[in-house]
Formats: sequence, C-alpha cells, structure tokens
Amino acid sequence: SWPVYSLIALVHLDGEADPVAAALAGLGAAVAPVMAGHFNGGDLSAIWNFKDEAAFRTSRSRIDAILNGAGVARADTAFFRHGMTGVREQGLSTGVHRTLFLCADHLVSDARRAQFEAEMVLSPKYIPAIRNWRFSRVIEAEGELPWTHVWEQEFVDIGGLMGPYMLHPYHWAFIDRWFDPECPDWLANPRLCHSFAAYGVALLSG
Repeated sequence: SWPVYSLIALVHLDGEADPVAAALAGLGAAVAPVMAGHFNGGDLSAIWNFKDEAAFRTSRSRIDAILNGAGVARADTAFFRHGMTGVREQGLSTGVHRTLFLCADHLVSDARRAQFEAEMVLSPKYIPAIRNWRFSRVIEAEGELPWTHVWEQEFVDIGGLMGPYMLHPYHWAFIDRWFDPECPDWLANPRLCHSFAAYGVALLSG
C-alpha cells in the first residue's frame, strides 16, 4: 500500500558524514547533505516513508540507535501522518526539497490553528515556484522544540526557494506575521528548522 506516514530527521554531525549517511540509507531513508543557507537545518537530512504507524514503531529503535550514535551531535525529528498535499510537477526528482519544522504553540486555539494551517496551504496557489508540497501535523517530535507541523515543498532549483518563494508578497504579508513576536497574530516560535537538500528522487509526487 502507498505510504501515508513519514519520519524526517535533520541530523547535526560531530564526525564524518559518510558513515552516518550510509547507516541511515541502510535503514531505508532517502538521505542528502543539507545545502548552504539553511537555518538550524542540520548537516544531513533523512526521510523515511512508512505504510502505517506500526511499520514506524518497528523501525524506531534501529533509527534511534544511529541518531544517538557515533558521529551525531544531535537530531531534530518529526514523525507525522501525511497531511494536505498538492502536486504540480509529477515525478520531480532533480529539484530541491525544503523541510520546515515549526512549533505553533503561542496562545494556540483550535480556531487560530485552523486559520494558520489554511493560510499556509494557500501559499502554493499564489507562489507558482512551489511545484509540490505537503503540510502535516506532527505526531511525535524530538529535538530543540516540540515541533507541531512539518511544511515540505519541492522547487525546480534553489533559486525558486530563495527568490520567488521567500520574497513573494503572500509570504511576507500573510505567512510572516504568524512567526513575528511583535505581531498580534504571532503563533509559531521564531526558532525553526529551515532545511533543504537535493535527494535525486521524487519525494512528494511519487
């Protein structure tokens, strides 16, 4: 059956990357080095897909052994059921996959969270540089903060992320206010994991 759960680990290294990357890949992850320009995004990014929660539980201890093992300083992780998804470019395997871990917990209510989620997933409607995307609520998180959401996007290249996306009026007019402690709508902790990597595989469109 098609996988409906994922685990993403953003791995901060204190040793050589290759052995850690190989060990993570050996457990079925798509692994790639995090590209320059990230914010708190780690050195390696690893993504696993699971058909159900039981498959994740079965693999968890072996994954944790690597993430807590030699060569790893720390890891931010999020396990989630796949949320709202959109595909513009089927089979995009040569692009850049961006992962954002965020913690939306400031004066949170069901209504505020629903509005935040609705505005986040409207981004691709206004920003065509986002080719494929997925926005998910986190089931379990580890790391620097109790991450509540994972926002994934695929771009044709790094320019699409850094230019048309980050500088788009929709982003700074609607999205940024949720992350700004000086704005009345502030919801998400400004401490984020903003990570991006080129995996060489299509992660959001099969």
